[in-house]
Amino acid sequence: MAVAAVPAARADDGVPAPCADRVICTGTHQPGSTPTGGGGGASGGGGGGGSDTCTWNGKDVPCYVPQWGWFSAGCYYQPSNPQPLAGEAAWQGHSSKDGAVYDMACIANTNEIQPLGQTFLAQPPGATPPKTPAQVAYDALVSIEVAEPVLHAAPAGDAVVGSPVWLWIDPNPKVVGPLSSKLPGQGFEVTTTITLAEVVWHVDDGPGGVREFTCKDAGNPFSRSGTPTCSHVFTESSARMKDKAYSLSVTLKWHVTARSSDRTAIDMADYDWWPTYTKAVLNVPVNEVQVVN
Repeated sequence: MAVAAVPAARADDGVPAPCADRVICTGTHQPGSTPTGGGGGASGGGGGGGSDTCTWNGKDVPCYVPQWGWFSAGCYYQPSNPQPLAGEAAWQGHSSKDGAVYDMACIANTNEIQPLGQTFLAQPPGATPPKTPAQVAYDALVSIEVAEPVLHAAPAGDAVVGSPVWLWIDPNPKVVGPLSSKLPGQGFEVTTTITLAEVVWHVDDGPGGVREFTCKDAGNPFSRSGTPTCSHVFTESSARMKDKAYSLSVTLKWHVTARSSDRTAIDMADYDWWPTYTKAVLNVPVNEVQVVN
């Protein structure tokens, strides 16, 4: 699957960055401050958001980092989500009645935090602080899934070089949106909404590679008396292409907004989303007009 560039989340948000997929997934992001030091014993406790500090090898480290969890004896722990199935090796012979499985990340000699897989703990090292509105907004964003688009062109079977070809996507709300998700926080609710911002059409041009052009919306269905909001003019016939047709696919750019239950806007500027689709392909034969003298 092709992955488009997605801006990373800001460090003070404590939220992972989305990556390109039909369901937004977690990218690499290190919120909070970076611990320093390594080896030795730990003291301190509590805290949230990477602000309160613990001591490790005589130096201060955050007691809690949103991506990694709570600090204890040189490592950070957060509950694995989802928890492994019963009997899997990560439980180390225990069950959910005995404790939980945690993702573990430890401070290396290079002063970086390195993930080290999963481990079982009978007791959690700390209690995760309540999520901020921005974190809840991101969770709501993760829960939104868009459907696979259905692509159309007109004329579909007898397009000609130099004549505009209408292009559009089925106006299914689950495809073209807007789509929203609402999740509760501690004392508030957040609604996150994605709105289609533009559609990038990709044209397989054979040996010439893939050409792209952008439309500002999903296009409008063909009408003999109408005007297309999305169209493309082919400059060569598709005779040299496989199956004698150009292959078209799309990438949709979604604009993300969020508001809390008191109507306060939450800054989601860093979360524009570019999912790609593997099944939505449209074949368009393009012919040359033959002039007979």
